Amino acid sequence: MSAMVQRRGFWCEKIRDGVTVRVQRFANGQAETLIQPRYLYVPATSDPDNPDAHVVEVDQSGTLLEAQQAEERAKRARWKSGQRAKRNCRWKIKQAGFNELLTLTYRVNQTDLALCRKHFAAWLRKMRRAIPGFRGCWGFERQERGAWHVHVACDRLPRLMQFRGAKVVSWRVGTALWRDVVGPNNGLCFVGGRDGRFNRYRSPAKIAGYVSKYLTKDYENGEFGARMWDSSRDLTPPKAVTMEFPGVSMAEAIGMSWALPQGHTVVQHMCNKLNTVWLLYSEPDPLAKRTTEVSMVDAAEHRYAKYAALAEQNGFASRLSH
Repeated sequence: MSAMVQRRGFWCEKIRDGVTVRVQRFANGQAETLIQPRYLYVPATSDPDNPDAHVVEVDQSGTLLEAQQAEERAKRARWKSGQRAKRNCRWKIKQAGFNELLTLTYRVNQTDLALCRKHFAAWLRKMRRAIPGFRGCWGFERQERGAWHVHVACDRLPRLMQFRGAKVVSWRVGTALWRDVVGPNNGLCFVGGRDGRFNRYRSPAKIAGYVSKYLTKDYENGEFGARMWDSSRDLTPPKAVTMEFPGVSMAEAIGMSWALPQGHTVVQHMCNKLNTVWLLYSEPDPLAKRTTEVSMVDAAEHRYAKYAALAEQNGFASRLSH
């Protein structure tokens, strides 16, 4: 299967030859494998001085064709930028192993992205004071009604927290601090997603897919140029390894790449209809990894107690009580 295409000023034959395999492995057991076709670009002639080998560019300045080509280039740039943002966001969540999903919403129809960013930044500062060591990766999404809301992937929150002189469940803390910023009764902080779908499994890979998949939607809807996501510092994922296998078919590459270590579960497995993309995402089974739900709660509360003790040593906790 081949086609004649323009490449770097020359007419070339585009030939499909083998596959490219990208492997991403994280220290916490998260894994991604992506297989795509490998292409070669063979010049139409071995003589670079042959005029027939060169692409003759015709000046299309001011024509409808030039405008169409410019729009196609801009559309392609938006798509590539959105895909890159989606991948980086997903990898950071997996690198951190975030297993909690918070969703911040407005009651009013708040459609100003800049204001939403300002509100979220204020809420994040308050959360870091209330929960020392709080970190996360977040993305902004527009609802169908036009209002913005924020998805935040973070570490598992302790079940109970000391807040304003009383012990309360942690989700109430997020809501109280959000309403301190956006106004009384003007929003909520949902834990586990708005419909609670992530409460049971708490899978970092599923949370990563959920948060990152909406990033491309807003790039395509005209939010290109606005950073639709961000994260805490020091969440740099490892570099992916890319390998090329000339002469290897997609089926052969899948057979070589399929691997599911004991105790792991498949998060996503897909091969498209054109047989040009195959991917496998896996992770340690979130249910098998933990013996009981109580042990998770104890671990979260222990982590919170550790950060709180550290804050108190630095004189930070006394300021929180005021």
